[in-house]
Amino acid sequence: MAQKKIRFEEQLKRLQTIVEELERGELPLEKSVELYKEGLTLSKACRGQLEKARNEITVFSEGEVQPFEGNEENVDDPAGA
Repeated sequence: MAQKKIRFEEQLKRLQTIVEELERGELPLEKSVELYKEGLTLSKACRGQLEKARNEITVFSEGEVQPFEGNEENVDDPAGA
C-alpha cells in the first residue's frame, strides 16, 4: 500500500478486512504473508495516529490546560486482550 495520507477510519477498515481474510485461512501462503505485512504496516500507522491524537487532547482543569491523562491499560493492545 502506498505511503499516502489515508484517514484513520479507512486504515482501520482495511485492517479489519485483512484480519477477516486471514482468519478464514483460505488464502495461499504468499497472499497471506503479503496481507500480514500490509496489516502490520496499517497497525503501526493506526497506533501512531491514535498516539498523536491522544497527545493532542487536553483537559481544562482548575483553570489550567493540562495534558490528557487517559486510561493507558490497553495502549499496546487495541483489542483489549
